[in-house]
Amino acid sequence: MTTKTPEQRLKAVRASMKLQGVDAFIVPYADAFQSRNRTSDGGNRLQWLTDFRGSAGSAVITADKAAVFVDGRYALSARSQIDANLYEIVDETTGKPETWLPRGTVLGYDAFLHTKADLDAYALAGLVLKACAQNPVDVAWGDKGLPKLRAIAHEIKFAGRSVGEKIDAVCAAIREVGDEAAAITRPDSVSWLLNVRVPEIPVTPVVHGYVLIDAVAAHVTLFTDVDCTSPAIVAAFGNRVTVRALADIQSGIADIKRKAWQIDDYNSPAWFRAMLETGGATVRHALDPVTWPKACKNDVEQAGIRASHIRDGVALAKLLHAIDTRKGLTERDIEALVLAMRAEEASCFTRSFDPIVGFNENGAFIHGQIPDDKIKTVEGDGLLLIDSGGQYLDGTTDVTRTLAVGVPSPEMKRAFTTVLRGHIALAHAVFPVGTSGGQLDALARAPLWEAGYDYGHGTGHGVGYCLNVHEGPCNFSPRVTRAAEPLKPGILMSVEPGVYLEGRFGIRLENLYLVVPHSEGFLKLDAVTLAPFDKRALDLSLMRDDEKEWLNAYHAKVFDTLSPLLPSNILRWLTAMCAPV
Repeated sequence: MTTKTPEQRLKAVRASMKLQGVDAFIVPYADAFQSRNRTSDGGNRLQWLTDFRGSAGSAVITADKAAVFVDGRYALSARSQIDANLYEIVDETTGKPETWLPRGTVLGYDAFLHTKADLDAYALAGLVLKACAQNPVDVAWGDKGLPKLRAIAHEIKFAGRSVGEKIDAVCAAIREVGDEAAAITRPDSVSWLLNVRVPEIPVTPVVHGYVLIDAVAAHVTLFTDVDCTSPAIVAAFGNRVTVRALADIQSGIADIKRKAWQIDDYNSPAWFRAMLETGGATVRHALDPVTWPKACKNDVEQAGIRASHIRDGVALAKLLHAIDTRKGLTERDIEALVLAMRAEEASCFTRSFDPIVGFNENGAFIHGQIPDDKIKTVEGDGLLLIDSGGQYLDGTTDVTRTLAVGVPSPEMKRAFTTVLRGHIALAHAVFPVGTSGGQLDALARAPLWEAGYDYGHGTGHGVGYCLNVHEGPCNFSPRVTRAAEPLKPGILMSVEPGVYLEGRFGIRLENLYLVVPHSEGFLKLDAVTLAPFDKRALDLSLMRDDEKEWLNAYHAKVFDTLSPLLPSNILRWLTAMCAPV
């Protein structure tokens, strides 16, 4: 891998842009699969080019200037990681690539890294689009040395449904709307549909590849360079799935002699629509047909989620106890401790994201990314934010706790209590069938607004099943375009309001909840995360009686579930943490 400086990387990209005749080039965070894990195509182009380590954003390069576009989660991180002499840092709430560039600019792009929806937005802003034959970043980067990965079968005892059953259901849904074929391009959809996982990939154990579905023949072709030759996978695929090399995707499209195709224009590389239309197919936008079956966990998956969260709860109790009783730990020490404690549980084969640990002012780095020269030792008084998760074959976890260190200030306690009140407001909500996450988001924010706080991220996201820790189609968010889909039984959602005061402290309190029936026509959230909230950071005078009742009931559930599984020293700690308020 090259060791070029940021300035040399930028110069090399500009040289390639000039040769390809474009005024500007856009570098998204997305890879060729629109996924969150970069093992598939050799790395994160945005990070390689700019040194920005966030998991969302984009960069735009012109001959004489450049900019990186980030949202509120990464504002602090971007300023600490990106060379401001090379890149302007733009807040996405006030500016976007298509508005930053002048109308008429010839914008180069990689057709595998953008969706049709992306390109439509650029064209609507008056930019002239040109697909680059070679990605200028890849030209500058050179050989990335891709690893050879091996998939395993996600056994029926975890998946709950066979590959054939899933294919039949998805093909029926495609035919029901009059289509004959579909392209599935998201790795989590591919992996769920075909009951395959790649445990050796950290964070997101998915097969990176594309699936073409012939709904008339009820047959699937998987295009991937991941080794899928294990006997269990071969047996599960039977004659329903053919596996071909990733490089065969163009000829594979031509081989399926169907005319009526559907593709998800918001989640699939624009290259697919272009190739299908070039071949004479009629292409219709439709939501990836795997989306809802994957999001609405079946009974076996729901049981696995609950079971994995019990094991995760034991690891969390050990972790929080260790942090609470050990002295002199740095934030980096705690990050390592997070991984070590989960690794003691044999069924946790990797993390679901890199741990986020921030003490006092570093807690205001919403998604971590704390510079090495700002790492703190956790000592004195304040608040410590810890966000972490694990991957299990029967579930994916994601939990944030903020711990009291010493004696938090009255302001910290006021903010902490307000965040917990917001969490409780959404966690115990009952809502009609058909309600969207966007409609519920304000429940969590209302107590914070009343106290003069807000936060620059969504209140919650869907979570996959031994898949992506962020999963669609539902979100709790004020951005209606991201949170317009109705919540349905079986969906796993996070609830994670927060307060982040730059230079002072950060707070986030996060649980995962299954959406379950409440009564005829109504739904509710059922907690699966099992970890105590730190009562030492509360100002109980600010809490209503019903909020205290919720907290006591949740802590009773945590204690009753975990107490038989813990050693005596940690049990004493948990007893104190879960005592009624």
